[in-house]
Amino acid sequence: MQPRRKLSPARLQPKTNRHHAELLQRGLALQGRGKGKEAEYCYQLVLRDEPKHPEALNLLATLAVEAGQFAAATELFQKLVKVTPKNPVYRNNLANCLIRSCRPEEALPHLRKVLAGNPKVPEALINLARAYRAMGKGEEAAQAYRRMLAFEPESVPARTGLGEVLTDLGRMEEATAVFRAVIANAPEAVEAFTGLAAAHRFTADDRDIGAILTLLDKDFGDASQRTALHHAAGKIYNDLKHYDEAFVQFAKAKEIAGRTFSIADYRRFIDQTCQLFSVPFFLERAGHGDSSQRPVFIVGMPRSGTTLTEQVLASHSEVAGAGELVDMQRIERRITETKRETGAYFNAIAGLSPDQSRVHAKTYLDTLNRHSRGALRVVDKMPHNFELLGLIALLFPKARIIHCRRNPIDTCISCFTHNFTEAHGYNSNLSSLGLYYREYSRLMAHWAKALPLQIFDLQYEQMVSDQEATARRLVDFLGLEWEDACTSFHLTQRAVSTPSRWQVRQPIYTSSVQRWRRFEPHLGPLKKSLGDLFVAE
Repeated sequence: MQPRRKLSPARLQPKTNRHHAELLQRGLALQGRGKGKEAEYCYQLVLRDEPKHPEALNLLATLAVEAGQFAAATELFQKLVKVTPKNPVYRNNLANCLIRSCRPEEALPHLRKVLAGNPKVPEALINLARAYRAMGKGEEAAQAYRRMLAFEPESVPARTGLGEVLTDLGRMEEATAVFRAVIANAPEAVEAFTGLAAAHRFTADDRDIGAILTLLDKDFGDASQRTALHHAAGKIYNDLKHYDEAFVQFAKAKEIAGRTFSIADYRRFIDQTCQLFSVPFFLERAGHGDSSQRPVFIVGMPRSGTTLTEQVLASHSEVAGAGELVDMQRIERRITETKRETGAYFNAIAGLSPDQSRVHAKTYLDTLNRHSRGALRVVDKMPHNFELLGLIALLFPKARIIHCRRNPIDTCISCFTHNFTEAHGYNSNLSSLGLYYREYSRLMAHWAKALPLQIFDLQYEQMVSDQEATARRLVDFLGLEWEDACTSFHLTQRAVSTPSRWQVRQPIYTSSVQRWRRFEPHLGPLKKSLGDLFVAE
């Protein structure tokens, strides 16, 4: 969805005059130099004269995408598609924006229309695959990538995308072969290196580390690419048990990423959350929400065993694993439309009426129905829903909550060694990570006292040391009969796209317990920030 850097007069709409063409060209130049406000001014001047000018709408929407304003971008693209319903480029742009807004189901009809007109549009096939992958439909995503490779066999995006999907599906050897084939022909394909690092367990006989270090020595790529390469190098060194070298790579990745996080702002948010969601708050709202028992929420810190827990439960015939859904966050934003640190944010939640709560609950249940219509329980394993358990309790007073816990220092070091998105700014350094963990722990202690919900505390170390007994307790907590398939979770055929996708394809193992000791010489800042939560045993 990158804006075109050169606007050819021959491609202008018939009603576009020369002045508008000059404004659009000037806006493109400004946008290319990162001057978004100035570019927006140029596009708005055109739209002042012609409110439905297609190219001005398109460029303004791409500007919104670059600024991360996906709701505004989607609205602009939707208006654009109404103006020019037969333009495949604009319709594909809308689909792309919907996918990036975590609305892949809505993108599918638009992509099908594009491909009905021309089944060989590369951008649409890539987006179709991305949409299916986001929906957890790995086989359909692989098929879309193969459709593109049938006429563009050397396409790096399609080949690396196929490798990622094969990894999601647990077909690690196939994925490894795909990534290595890409690297052989495109030795600077960063996505292939990072995909290979995720799909393959390295030994001393592997030589891929040399190719990655060559790119790093060349100062190759932008900040995000270099961050990804350092993480890949760290993972490979970790596989080789060269833990000091691995830590150096992970730390370098964090340094290059340059992300920041205000622990003071986050503490205020936790303070206000605890103040609002009290026992009296829930007693006064006993009639809110929907009584459905379908939703099951797995929450906790990332890397605390949430994916493993979902995989165990999704192996049961009456449970569907929906993955990490963003729908609860979307409902939260729809209710509040204000920043979390403002009083208006909490007032909006406190002012939710019984009828409004049922409308929002139905919206969420509709999402679960798209994932499964027959399962008695549907699992949403978005870890950071731990922040939204108060809202969840309002909407679903009979929901079940599974809180995944793991040794705090093991949890934190596992987070540190992964290349999470910008949304995880707390993962930028060890000190920030430990302080964030303390706030998460404080909030969960509050929920244990205040929430009128069933909460199952699941200790990761207990799961890996006594899998069947723990799994039986989990299944019983969901109100279901035991099935032996839950102890063979690694054989369950479903797409898993989280960082734990390699681990859940293996039988239970204990090597991740006390993992922090491998990096102990480097963990002083983390131990200090965890304080009394640091437990050596």
